[in-house]
Amino acid sequence: MTAESLNYARQYLRKARDYLASAQDNLDLERLTPAAGDAIHAGISAKDAVVTALTGRTSKSKDHAKAAGELRAALSGRPDAPAAERALRELIALKGDVEYGTKVPTAAQATSLVRRARILVELTEEIIDGR
Repeated sequence: MTAESLNYARQYLRKARDYLASAQDNLDLERLTPAAGDAIHAGISAKDAVVTALTGRTSKSKDHAKAAGELRAALSGRPDAPAAERALRELIALKGDVEYGTKVPTAAQATSLVRRARILVELTEEIIDGR
């Protein structure tokens, strides 16, 4: 990993942490749609951080479904790869409904999305910060 790619990865991680903190705050205040949306963005930013840290760059495709495969490839061989990929797939699967649909997420759904985002952010911190 180059110094430049590590710097980019840390910037993505900062965004992921900010989105996760906002998601948790919104969840605590029962603002379920922003909580769910912020959790989704936290997961995507965490994916960008992990992939950049491990491969030197990340895809910026508008097709978020490809992001899970990109994460899986970057994490290949790590025991936590399947859980991380599953968490990201679950976040991305609800992106359209949360951001563009008319249905408001339930408290259980928003809580689940925040939990999945936290899994990805914690993995990212482990990879980048060695936590």
